[in-house]
Amino acid sequence: MIRDYGTSFHPTMVSVIVPSYNYGHLIADTIASIRKQSDPDWEMIIVDDGSTDDTETVVRSLMQKDPRIRFFRQQNAGPSAARNLGLREAKGNFIQFLDADDLLQPEKFALQLAVFASSPETDVVYGPVRYFTKDPADESALLYTYWGVNKEWMPKISGQGKDLLVPALNGSFAHISCFLFRKSVVDKAGPWDTTKRAAEDYLFVLNCVLEGACFAYIDRKGSYALVRWHDSNASRDVKWIHEGERQMRIELAPRIEMTGNAAAIETNRNAIKALAMMNQHSWRKFFLSGGPLDFLKKGLRWLGLEKWARKIFYK
Repeated sequence: MIRDYGTSFHPTMVSVIVPSYNYGHLIADTIASIRKQSDPDWEMIIVDDGSTDDTETVVRSLMQKDPRIRFFRQQNAGPSAARNLGLREAKGNFIQFLDADDLLQPEKFALQLAVFASSPETDVVYGPVRYFTKDPADESALLYTYWGVNKEWMPKISGQGKDLLVPALNGSFAHISCFLFRKSVVDKAGPWDTTKRAAEDYLFVLNCVLEGACFAYIDRKGSYALVRWHDSNASRDVKWIHEGERQMRIELAPRIEMTGNAAAIETNRNAIKALAMMNQHSWRKFFLSGGPLDFLKKGLRWLGLEKWARKIFYK
């Protein structure tokens, strides 16, 4: 049953916030994946970030079929500004950020909301991500990643505060579409940084970590985020992403230092150095984590030379 929510706040509703720029050719699939959710208590807030295609026409035609879909339009200001607009309009107690070209499996809300119900201290629930290029229903074609060896990359970390900060700073630990947030922790983390166009999602998650949010990772089939990999993905510009993350970490460093967590401070400093080298044509680039000489790091650690492993392999 589709409910009429009016304008009041709803304690069990998921507000799905979707920034969109010229994704009229894909947005219908994204909407369909939300309409297929087994838990019907949701609203979908689509914010058109100044598109020049038929995004508005497509969305409004689907709004006529489902009153849970809401549409807003702004002058082009970037996805962070669009998400902030969506947050101002959100009526739900839970927040799902979703990119306009991505999908969610149909049990995501039901399974992740069950974790919140059984664990009141949990602020953020997330699960696996899979990547697709053609048919997301073809499970045999889903990939763990779109770069390098096709293997699981997510660290699957749970916890909060000091225990979570260091692994969270080791690298972005999930795609933004994987997470389901309590609205209360989203409010604490503050608005999305509209000055950022790269790594802005990673920054938002780190802000949640620094606010002491309790994260819970669950792997339940049917709750995965499905990320479409195509020629328009911003993530294809690796140098731009690396530089954006480096600048973000530099700006975030004072807050990390205020925690007094020496391991976190060192992890962030080393990551800043590594990201700088990733965009340089340097022999040291080959010594970074994930590179062809990564096996040497494991050898150094096995020999008890952890300090040297960290100096050579910054990330």
